[in-house]
Amino acid sequence: MDTTNRLAKTGAVCYALWGIVHVLGAAIQLAALRSQGGAGLTAMISTARPFDAQATVVPGASAAFMGMGAFNLLWIGALVTVVAVTLNWRNSRLGYWLNLGIVGATDAGLLWALLVPGIMAWSDGLVGLVLFAAALACSTLGRARVRGLIVAATAA
Repeated sequence: MDTTNRLAKTGAVCYALWGIVHVLGAAIQLAALRSQGGAGLTAMISTARPFDAQATVVPGASAAFMGMGAFNLLWIGALVTVVAVTLNWRNSRLGYWLNLGIVGATDAGLLWALLVPGIMAWSDGLVGLVLFAAALACSTLGRARVRGLIVAATAA
């Protein structure tokens, strides 16, 4: 297997892991919402700030909206995983742009809404960000080599 394929496959694995992590995280959020309500889910997500779930009432509409967000995250993770194993694995240009856009936008939302404001601890958001950075680096190098922008070292 040449370097291009190894890079593309490594990127695909990182994207697939990103997707699986987010499917599992969303499932955990939905379970917490069902068992503990909106205040329990907020307490679970608010890892950088103290939050008293017992002293907080989250209105039903807000809890439902949180559930919709978790449900959407579940399907985003599933879509990223499918694109990774079907397109990124083959170093597809379409797969490259799809997962770059989907994961990039999703992680930008995480940064903007939870990490930068200090609601979620950086350590809790780091897994997805690191997987995205690795996937992006590997898939970009794999695509660049296909396009001849980077000359792969050849064995003598």
